[in-house]
Amino acid sequence: MAETILEVTDLKKHFVVRKGILPGMGEKQHIPAVDGVSFSIKEGETLGLVGESGCGKTTTGKAIMGLNDITSGSIKFNGNEIANLSAREFKPYRKDIQMIFQDLDAALNPKMQIGDLVKEAVVVHDPKLPKEQVQQRVLELLDLVNLKKSQINNYPTELSGGEKRRVGLARTLAMEPKFIVADEPTSALDVSIQAQVVNLLRDLQDKLGLTFLFISHDLPLVELVSHNVGVMYLGKMVEMGPSRNVAQQPRHPYTSILWASIVGEDNGSLKEGNASRGDWGVYEHDRRNTGCKFASRCPVYAEKNQPTECRSSKPVLTDPGDGHLVACHFPLGS
Repeated sequence: MAETILEVTDLKKHFVVRKGILPGMGEKQHIPAVDGVSFSIKEGETLGLVGESGCGKTTTGKAIMGLNDITSGSIKFNGNEIANLSAREFKPYRKDIQMIFQDLDAALNPKMQIGDLVKEAVVVHDPKLPKEQVQQRVLELLDLVNLKKSQINNYPTELSGGEKRRVGLARTLAMEPKFIVADEPTSALDVSIQAQVVNLLRDLQDKLGLTFLFISHDLPLVELVSHNVGVMYLGKMVEMGPSRNVAQQPRHPYTSILWASIVGEDNGSLKEGNASRGDWGVYEHDRRNTGCKFASRCPVYAEKNQPTECRSSKPVLTDPGDGHLVACHFPLGS
């Protein structure tokens, strides 16, 4: 039976901003980007993390990577606490925990050739490796991600989006990681290229025994690549369970609407604007809400004539007994 490689418990990350015209002035405001998120991932599995832009997915990933200090909570990797470690303290974990960054161009130095980009990662991982073996390792990594040897002297600007993603993946694999945070790894790619990247990640997982946290807003894609799925809304986990169950039989109204908006079904609509378009009024209202954060946009809340439970108490992520958790006072299908 696979062991748990990552365990996140009650993770919170709050940012402090000031509401004012001039920088550094105005009333302080605490924004809970991640607000009490808990989950675990077993070795060799993939947890998909989905939700609208701004829901806290990437902030969660960066906290695991040690790129963000957390406000409170726990992050354990192979049983060891890694939250809020200094750069020196985190260094022993750095090779085991790697990240695929969303921005294809920012992740690659445009002035370096592909071979040198991959070589840099190889040398950082093992600075004592002889030059001949370094070059051999570079070729092995390019082959592993299905890049041609003839592309070794190309620059990033000469590559397609899919090829840039493969170079970034080769650099990540050079560290021989056990766990990878994949932040929107198929963003800005054509559908056919997305499929190639997803298939490559799945093949590498089988071949190398990798564990993934797969961050995306695309629920059908996450269903395809993940063993389990967690759905986030305004910093909280509102639903979590086996990927097929969450995608095909969602229990939270938000998940149902999120799925419908992608596959083109008429299954309700988000009320009072769409947070993915930066509607701060919705965020402001729902963050201050003492009850369910989704209530103001929830069709079930409206259909039931705004029940008191939704206004007065925050729903807790609960398992009814089948491993499919939901944080809702009136879950779908109940």
